[in-house]
Amino acid sequence: MKKIFKNPIFTFILGIILCCVTIVIADTINSNEVLYDNSSSSSSATDVQGAIDDVYNIINHNSLSFSLLTHKPVGLSTELIAGLYRFQGVEDTNNTVDNYICFGTTSKSDCTTNTDAYMYRIIGISSNGQLKLIKKEALNTAYVWNSSGGVDWAHSELYAGLNGSYFLTNTTYVPDSSWSNRIVASDWHYLTTTADTISTIAERELGAADIVNAKIGLMYLHDYAYALATPTYSNTSWIFLSKNDTNAPSGYYEWTISRYNTTSAWNVLPSGYVNFPSMTNTRSVRPVFYLRSGERIASGSGTIGDPYILS
Repeated sequence: MKKIFKNPIFTFILGIILCCVTIVIADTINSNEVLYDNSSSSSSATDVQGAIDDVYNIINHNSLSFSLLTHKPVGLSTELIAGLYRFQGVEDTNNTVDNYICFGTTSKSDCTTNTDAYMYRIIGISSNGQLKLIKKEALNTAYVWNSSGGVDWAHSELYAGLNGSYFLTNTTYVPDSSWSNRIVASDWHYLTTTADTISTIAERELGAADIVNAKIGLMYLHDYAYALATPTYSNTSWIFLSKNDTNAPSGYYEWTISRYNTTSAWNVLPSGYVNFPSMTNTRSVRPVFYLRSGERIASGSGTIGDPYILS
């Protein structure tokens, strides 16, 4: 056997084989085609291709969404809930839901000293890797859902304003096109929904036939409820406005995107519960939007003192 390994012809052939195998593995690691992808699973690879793809994921799948799903920050669900891996939890003085993120600046000091302009929180991560954000604090002005009542979301003044001068074209919040381009236009389903179980409301809201494609919306009723691991409408939730903004322009009354009937829309009350006032009432407003997929994180751990910073 030792003579075979000393044979120069055998050694030459073995060298060629090893070289080819190395090239194949390297090409696989650098390829965008993942044949065995463990990126959404906590389990280890079960074959050679799986091991190669694990290496690929570590090297190339370093988008913010992948990082969060991999490192599982405090409060992030391990399964999809109404279409999102959601941050869920009770907010306390230790800010134990690690979902703070800056938008509009890449400077941590600017973000933490000007939270009204730049600080957001992550509602969740979609199955295609997009982060759904909600502004930490309400806009400085309280707005009506619609001044004349009697319209759906896509034809409301609030919808038009958020996708215009209230927010999207307001340089206080979205400084320039480089930041507005990070927001992806998404399908916002809208309908009239009456009181029911939270799961039923979620099915209605996400399955509604009426859709408007736009960059900016508001949280759905189910977004609010599913911010707690045991879904309910509560002022203990991290997403409740007073946990994020002590100077809301209309107290802790906050509009949602969901309409109750032709003249009323759902809002959150200071008690944490929800009801459906006239669309002509003024309420606090927090824009909600999705980041485009592939955004990357430069630093941060998601706490209020060390928020995620986009690269």
